[in-house]
Amino acid sequence: RIIGNLLICLLVIGLFVWLSGTGMNNGLSNTGKVLLGLLFLAVVAYIAINTKYLKEIFKDTSDQSGATWTRFWETRRINEPSVKFIWFCVVAQILLFYLWPLISLCVQGNTPSAILFFVFGLFSFTRHYLNGALLLRAYEYDFFEVIPYSADGVSDEEKARRRRRWKKKSRMYDMLSIGDTSRQFWIVVFCVLVIFFLFVVLAYAGTQEFDGWKSNTTTPVEGYEYKRNPNLPYPTCALRVKENDFVDGDIADYAFIANLAYTNPAEEQASLDSWFGDGVVIVNDTLVKEFRKEFPFESFGLASDSPVSYKLTQLANTNFVMITIRGTATVLDVMADAQLWISALLFQSVRAFLPLGNVFTPILHHLVKVVSMVETKNIAKVAYYQETREFALYLMDKGYDVRVTGHSLGGGLALITGAQAKVSAIGFSAPNAKLSRQTFVGKFEQPLPVSVYDLNTYTFNIVPNRDPVPMIDDKADLYQNINCTASANDIVGCHAIERSICELQYKCGSKSGLTNSYRPVPCECVLEYGYPSPQPKNGTDTDSTFEDKCRAKYPCKWGNAAQKENEGCKAASLS
Repeated sequence: RIIGNLLICLLVIGLFVWLSGTGMNNGLSNTGKVLLGLLFLAVVAYIAINTKYLKEIFKDTSDQSGATWTRFWETRRINEPSVKFIWFCVVAQILLFYLWPLISLCVQGNTPSAILFFVFGLFSFTRHYLNGALLLRAYEYDFFEVIPYSADGVSDEEKARRRRRWKKKSRMYDMLSIGDTSRQFWIVVFCVLVIFFLFVVLAYAGTQEFDGWKSNTTTPVEGYEYKRNPNLPYPTCALRVKENDFVDGDIADYAFIANLAYTNPAEEQASLDSWFGDGVVIVNDTLVKEFRKEFPFESFGLASDSPVSYKLTQLANTNFVMITIRGTATVLDVMADAQLWISALLFQSVRAFLPLGNVFTPILHHLVKVVSMVETKNIAKVAYYQETREFALYLMDKGYDVRVTGHSLGGGLALITGAQAKVSAIGFSAPNAKLSRQTFVGKFEQPLPVSVYDLNTYTFNIVPNRDPVPMIDDKADLYQNINCTASANDIVGCHAIERSICELQYKCGSKSGLTNSYRPVPCECVLEYGYPSPQPKNGTDTDSTFEDKCRAKYPCKWGNAAQKENEGCKAASLS
């Protein structure tokens, strides 16, 4: 036990040092560090309590040479449930966790899975409800006569004698089986999953400013280019599906627009002009304001001051528009993340722990729906996709060609919006919606589920390696895995949309293959994320390097101490 406590302590210290490494300094927020500190204190307290118990035990046994000691813990209920309540629980468990999944598998025609579920379920039923030790606890057997364990009229001495006999008979069962510890195990698993989910979301949300807006989300420099990978670039580098698609339809353009959702509104147009060229893509705030003025928030269970943030960009002189939904940036966004996807995450984890857990996949969306029904009204309050869905339908009625995109929570809302409104949606590092598809609501909190066909037809997700957020829920058929250059100890580094932009430019090239137009290369790609320096374009002055151009153009972010002092940079602008 002492060696185990020491190993736990060393493991936690190693984890804390690992997460506080160089890679996490750029990604782990103060909130994440506080959570790690609380975790460390909890483990220290656990070790201290166990050490105290060990000290007491050694004190009691120090005078007994060669003695063998055993310690037992027993939990007793003050209020015991009635027999009717016990039978109700048994019947409810059989109906919900055995008959209903079995019937669902049979109705769906999944005969092999139904047979396996029937056999394993029958085995588990026999082991759980016909367990010998549990029967001995309820009854005392004296040859063929059955005497109730707590029959009326039995003296206290007789009850005490029967309890002693029960302990002797059940001790072997306590040693050889897990008893009630399975329930404790799953409770611990659930709590760990909830803590992990909140830690991941809070860690990234804390890297944003308090109001969700950022200045200079990227710092692009013109005159340099990344050549397209000459071997095997990503097959989805270009998503152009129509002749008048968004500019060139390059996936990096969609990523840039998704990142625009975090940009300070005062800098939006300038950011678009620096990427696409002056006036090529414009911000259309007028349509957003008109829609929000007409939208009946109360009919959809949403507050009139709904915190969902989305923007509309339009390809100049065309009817092509792009709805961009902001991702996790505020505490309310974190609450939306948890309420919309925690049920799917829970059942995903249970499936991962169970042997042959994948055989339950065809019915998991039904279980997620049942769990979510308990919180239907609360979930409807954070169902921000209702507003973006109605906005997409509003634009389509006006004759616009609509696309939807977003990152993180914004990407998840974009996928739901696209599937419900039946418009193309591209998510970046987005939680998925396949298991949650029957939990979505519409007007007056009425169910408005989406089908697997809609998810497979209208949604597309970019999934960076080792990014935990797009691991939530099951992915639809259309997705693209991309590389991540973050260090192994940087948990949230792969979730950064700026890093995804750099990866897509590096592999797909910064030059469009359709219009031969160039996109500027962000300084973050080289100075922050470690990508190779881009090559100068033909006719570009090569007297200075790409890094020098970045420091000269953005001295307050990339300049040395002397440059920052000369420019009079404020501390806030250096972050």
